[in-house]
Amino acid sequence: MPPNELSKIAQKLVKHGYNAEPEVVQFINTTPDPTSTIKFLISHIPKGIFTLEMSHISDIYGNSSPPSPSISISNDMTGNSTGSGTYDDFVSIFQDRLSKLSSILSNRINPYPLDSIKKNSGEVRVVGMVSDIQKTNSNHVILELEDITGTFSILVHNTSEIFHLTDEILLDEVIGVKGKLSSDSEILFAEMIYFPDVPSNFRPPHANRPVQAALLSDIHVGSKHFTSEIWSDFTNWLKTPEAELIEYLLIAGDLVEGVGVYPGQDIDLAIINIYEQYEAFIECLKDIPGDISIIMIPGNHDAVRLAEPQPAFDSEIRNLLSSSNTHLTSNPSTVVVDGVPILMYHGVSLDEIIAETPSAQVSYEAPQNAMIQLLKKRHLAPQFGSRTRISPEQKDYLVIDQIPSIFHSGHVHKFGYGKYHNVLAINSGCWQSQTDFQKRANITPDVGYAPILDLDTLNLTIRKFS
Repeated sequence: MPPNELSKIAQKLVKHGYNAEPEVVQFINTTPDPTSTIKFLISHIPKGIFTLEMSHISDIYGNSSPPSPSISISNDMTGNSTGSGTYDDFVSIFQDRLSKLSSILSNRINPYPLDSIKKNSGEVRVVGMVSDIQKTNSNHVILELEDITGTFSILVHNTSEIFHLTDEILLDEVIGVKGKLSSDSEILFAEMIYFPDVPSNFRPPHANRPVQAALLSDIHVGSKHFTSEIWSDFTNWLKTPEAELIEYLLIAGDLVEGVGVYPGQDIDLAIINIYEQYEAFIECLKDIPGDISIIMIPGNHDAVRLAEPQPAFDSEIRNLLSSSNTHLTSNPSTVVVDGVPILMYHGVSLDEIIAETPSAQVSYEAPQNAMIQLLKKRHLAPQFGSRTRISPEQKDYLVIDQIPSIFHSGHVHKFGYGKYHNVLAINSGCWQSQTDFQKRANITPDVGYAPILDLDTLNLTIRKFS
């Protein structure tokens, strides 16, 4: 190995206040990721030691191997799209959704099939997909639930303690209901409403070593409003000792500005060719230290289909973006880094959740609350045929099967975070200043935020660059 590589390792140790025997420097250099090894050693060196010897290495590691970045990806549908838009495709995706979410609810409430309700008396429990929502003249709400056996009407009385929950219910989501039948057994009077939800006692997995991830979204390279100087401030900070624990960078879509995304977009473009936008984005990635693993999903501005789930780019763009430290996956995907599952979803359906839910509960100013609604529903785009386009696949990739430690999203260009049943929901803001389109829509973006996550404690530090 060239001497300058060994010298770099020695210099990094000196920056942290440590000298090292030549054998220690050689050992570090032979590990899969020397930077990760240095970070791990520094976090485990006993107090009072300032010169590292091989005996210290043996004491720290024992018989185990030095750590290296660990990444696995689940629910990536890239290359697995099966939908052709036929009637059977739509039936398949709804049946899969109903099956998965019914299974979650059935473990809690032991429901009756809808076609057998009338045979029962007393308390009745059901699970189904919401096929209709109506308000009566008396301001009660009637829900039509559907399962594979039939349909049934549910009435939620306007004086009921659960009536406020009807504001949260969307068409096509799966819910559970407990209640009592009317005297003619034609309607169920709801007493409890259940969402698939995250269990309140959920305990999120942690990493077993000190390591960090930076969570970004909505870079928008190619826009006249891309904040290149702020981006440079961020990438320069990544090279400082303060950022040495960062081994992962997760970008939740809208890598570039795209072309033809909204009316009049041409006047906002600094680069009008989509491939040249990605080439410029790659130049931005080159400013990130090479020992940081970069994981990216597409968004609605990227060169992929608009219908969700979105595969991770075509082969030409994948070839442009591929390198030794980049990982491309579909929108959505669950990415497990150092044992911590992070659900990455760009977030187009947040527009729909905010539009359909009373503003007292969710808004663009607190996007994490809309994300929490999706966690409750255990689905990333519950309502079909409205603002969010859904591709009819045999499998519903938008069901939240695996509960994540972190739910990471973007799209709305607003920063916010919050915890729900121990799941941390983070919306990362953006790296694009206000466009004319956003001015007309009265959107003031939150620019230059970099949430830094400690994967071993799941604590969050907010870095703001400007």
